Amino acid sequence: MMKLGIICSQPTKENTEYVKSLGLSCVEICNNNNEETLHCHENMADYIANVREAGLFFSSVGRWNSNMNAGGHVNEEEFAIVSKTLEDAIAAGAPTFVCGCNYDDSVSLYRNYSAAIEIFGRLAERVKGADTSVAIYNCDWNNFVHDMEAWKIVLGELPDVKIKYDASHSYHAGRDYMHEIADWGDRFSHVHIKGAVVNAGRYVDDPPAGMDDLKWGSIFAALYARGYDGCLSIEPHSAAWMPDSERGKAGIRYTIDYISRLMM
Repeated sequence: MMKLGIICSQPTKENTEYVKSLGLSCVEICNNNNEETLHCHENMADYIANVREAGLFFSSVGRWNSNMNAGGHVNEEEFAIVSKTLEDAIAAGAPTFVCGCNYDDSVSLYRNYSAAIEIFGRLAERVKGADTSVAIYNCDWNNFVHDMEAWKIVLGELPDVKIKYDASHSYHAGRDYMHEIADWGDRFSHVHIKGAVVNAGRYVDDPPAGMDDLKWGSIFAALYARGYDGCLSIEPHSAAWMPDSERGKAGIRYTIDYISRLMM
C-alpha cells in the first residue's frame, strides 16, 4: 500500500515531530552537493534515531547534482562521496537510493551512456543483499538519464535499477507524463508529489498538488494499473509556498488532504 511522506533533508527532533504531527508516514533526505552529503553522513545516526523515535521511516535517501561522469569515465573521488549517501540509505533502511548522472560535453553520446551504465551498475552492485534499490531521478538537473529514450538504453542494460518519478519535471519539459507512467511505471520505486503550472509553454509555478495542471486522478490510476505500491513524497518547491511560511504550511496540509483522497 502506498505511503505518504515529505522531503525532510535534516530530520532533527523538531522536524520529525512536525512531520509526525501532519499524520505522514515517512521522510526523504535529498542532498544537493558534497557539503550536504558529508554533513548528512556525519549526522545520519542521529537522524535515524529521530525518525524512529517519531514512529516514521525513511522512504528515500538521495543525492542530486553530482559529477560522477568525467570524460566518459567514473570520477572515483565523486563516486566515493556519493556512495556515502548510498551507505546512509542502506543504514536507514530506505527502500530507495536516488541519484543521477551528469552529461560531459567533451565526449560522445556513446561515452556518456557507457559511463552512466557503469556508474549505476556499480551502485546497484553495492546494494545487493540490502532492502534498498538504486533509482535514477527524472529531473534534468545535472542528469541526462531522465526520459524514455535514455531509460531504454540504461535501464535496458540494468534491470535492477529503478526510476524516481516526478510528473512535474516531464510536464515542464513538454514530455508526456502519462505515456511515461504507462510504459515505465513498473520500474518506479519512488514518486514525488509536486504541482506544476505552465502557461503558453512557459513555467509559472510549482504550487501544491491539487491546485495545478497535472491530472492527478489519471496519474494515480496509471500508478495503480502498473502495480505501484511504493512511497509518495511531497516536495514543497515553490518560492511562493516556502515550507516554513504560513502559506507553505497551509499548502502542505492542502496537498496531504488532496492526495490522501486518491490513496487506497
